[in-house]
Amino acid sequence: MTAIDLPPGIGLVGTPLGVFRAPRRARRLAILAAVLVVGLGALTWYAVSRHPYRYHSSTQVVLPVAFVAFAGLGVLVRGARVTVTRDGVRWGWAAIGFHQPAARIARAHVYADGVALQARRGSWWFLAARDWDRFDALVRQVRRADLPLELHGGRAPLRARLQSYGRFLDGLLLGSVLAALGVLIWAV
Repeated sequence: MTAIDLPPGIGLVGTPLGVFRAPRRARRLAILAAVLVVGLGALTWYAVSRHPYRYHSSTQVVLPVAFVAFAGLGVLVRGARVTVTRDGVRWGWAAIGFHQPAARIARAHVYADGVALQARRGSWWFLAARDWDRFDALVRQVRRADLPLELHGGRAPLRARLQSYGRFLDGLLLGSVLAALGVLIWAV
């Protein structure tokens, strides 16, 4: 029997203090949009197959593929998780993720609508409250991870809020469904 003691910070993920997912409503919206876009795309392809020699048939075949790609991106992004450990903050999935080590975080700015992780070098990470379930618990776990905190009253500055992808992603999903419906109507 052997025992191996690994020093902290060598790339292994520490024990999570908290794991956070996208809100259930956002995940359901992404899945619903993907199902609708795939179904509308199949109906569009069927309509195009009945009259394949029309002038715009090639466009009507390709556009549903793009909308399925957008919807797939939505499902993928909404499936990501934020994990707070004593070693830092990680965003991603089990196999692939992005890690902001605690040593690189100069300060965690806590606002009413999000947490901005200020790196010593490089760009800030902004975790918007509307993009993550149990935001109050996320703030508690950032505090528990012994990251240097700075509490701010009010909303985050615009440069931080621009990194929030939630509203844009929801708009992209809704736009994909509406555009797929439009292409179906066009093909019929």
